[in-house]
Amino acid sequence: MNGCGSIVAMDSAKLRRLLADPRRAPMVSWYDPAVLFRSGVRATLAQIFGRHSDRRVIEALGGQPQGAFDYSKDAAGEFWLDYVADLGDGWNSTYAVAYWLSQPELALRVETGTDVITRTGRVLLFGGDQVYPYPFRQAYELGTEKPYATALVGRASRPDVFALPGNHDWYDSLVAFSRTFCRPERGFAGCRTQQTRSYFALRLPHHWWVLGLDLQLGDDVDEPQVQYFQRVAEALEEDARIILCVPEPHWIHERSVEDDPSPDAATTRFLEQEILKRRISVFIAGDLHCYQRHESADGVQKIVWGGGGAFLQPTHVRHRVRLVDGSEPRAVYPPAAVSRRLAWHNLLFPFKNPKFFWLPAVLYSLSAWFASTNLTPHTVSTTGNALRAAVEAAVRDPVDGLWVLLFTGAFVALTDTHVKWYRVAGGIAHAIAHLLLAFAIGWSALQLTTHWTGLPAGALSALLLAGALTFVVSGFAGAWLVGLYLLISLQVFGRHGQHAFSSLRVQDYKGWLRLRIDRDGALTIYAIGIDRVPRRWKNAEASGGAQVEPDDADATPPHLIEQIVVGRKPA
Repeated sequence: MNGCGSIVAMDSAKLRRLLADPRRAPMVSWYDPAVLFRSGVRATLAQIFGRHSDRRVIEALGGQPQGAFDYSKDAAGEFWLDYVADLGDGWNSTYAVAYWLSQPELALRVETGTDVITRTGRVLLFGGDQVYPYPFRQAYELGTEKPYATALVGRASRPDVFALPGNHDWYDSLVAFSRTFCRPERGFAGCRTQQTRSYFALRLPHHWWVLGLDLQLGDDVDEPQVQYFQRVAEALEEDARIILCVPEPHWIHERSVEDDPSPDAATTRFLEQEILKRRISVFIAGDLHCYQRHESADGVQKIVWGGGGAFLQPTHVRHRVRLVDGSEPRAVYPPAAVSRRLAWHNLLFPFKNPKFFWLPAVLYSLSAWFASTNLTPHTVSTTGNALRAAVEAAVRDPVDGLWVLLFTGAFVALTDTHVKWYRVAGGIAHAIAHLLLAFAIGWSALQLTTHWTGLPAGALSALLLAGALTFVVSGFAGAWLVGLYLLISLQVFGRHGQHAFSSLRVQDYKGWLRLRIDRDGALTIYAIGIDRVPRRWKNAEASGGAQVEPDDADATPPHLIEQIVVGRKPA
């Protein structure tokens, strides 16, 4: 059955509520202090408690039995499947993918001018991080389910939906994810859901299989999951070929198979060698919000495409390198030149992240306040005397000294590098730059206050006025220094790519993977990209399709990044 009428009927009230909701989620402001704080708390709690209260075991013990889902005889001729990862961010980017994905036929333009005709998938597979910045029911509904409900509302037939959890889905120990995707009676966006656990196996035509693995924040697979895939392995045909979907691309981050084994890599090797006892043909993951593909000498494909809606990540650093297993880089999207150009927008950090103003404003003001406690009219007479007095205060005053140590330690901890000495050196240098800027702003504000108003140095009114000036200027200056640090770190040292691009919140360069199994058993993977997503939308004029359609002349239609043919079934 290609439709899901029973689910639509059961879920009609929820669908009407979602479609009537006028709200459209903006791109997440990752440098909003409130978002930073809540994300940090949730991530920390997930790391501490998630490993000691494994939701997957609870689902296995209390949930319905789950076998492999059989689509092997579902398609007459060709079988199509869509893969989307890292969605549920801003409406424009998430809905652009949902809208184009929902079209029954999609002509993809290629550089040669010839269109490639593709069809919407019988199955829609979400590959991880279905919601941002953290999971709760309303976030899934507004950021994830509403865009797909709007895109699929008029379709006579809709895909079956399966989903893997990513790290953001795990931030509440998988509670909201399980409610959204692992309760078949609820459905998703009017589509049928069948999984009752956070992992699954799909049996496809011509002995192709899709296995979805839940690695729970980089931890090992749980015992019920091992047993599940052992039962799946018993059903594999002798010539079965495997597409493995994992939440994170461990092959990108792995530095050495022997000396520094990645837990995720060790788990997938265990699955491949001990459970399946056969080579995996295709690895697919999200987590990185850009497209990249590596290929081994024997044709194994390792593909990353987290373009479902989240902010873009850079492609001009650390992506065109050979993997530790010898796999060679084949393609990236967007092109490295585009990524490099976008990185320079970090010089506009204060304007792209206006809510971040409050964090440096408070931290700089506190730093200036602590430094000023030991200042006298004599010490503020020159810059050198004032700086010397501030340094002495940091050494002699326990409160001031503790503040400087905590301030510096925070920057060391946040420095993105795998080299310990550079983490320390880079973090200290970054902290000193901020402390010096805070001193310069505070001392300048004090000098301007005394010269403009004629108030005596050290007077309460002069200090209050100088403090107000310091607060206002620090918000902009400190934010700009953060942007400069991110730019230099990325362009010179190739680090802080995620932090530098999360500040930009680039909506464009999104896309997904479309997979086709043809009559001969060949698997073709279409990597689809959208250079510019629409910013304006209008109600659809014709019924029978999406409720909302693009209304932006500057937007670009989907195009083919590349297509990969993995192999044909032996005669």
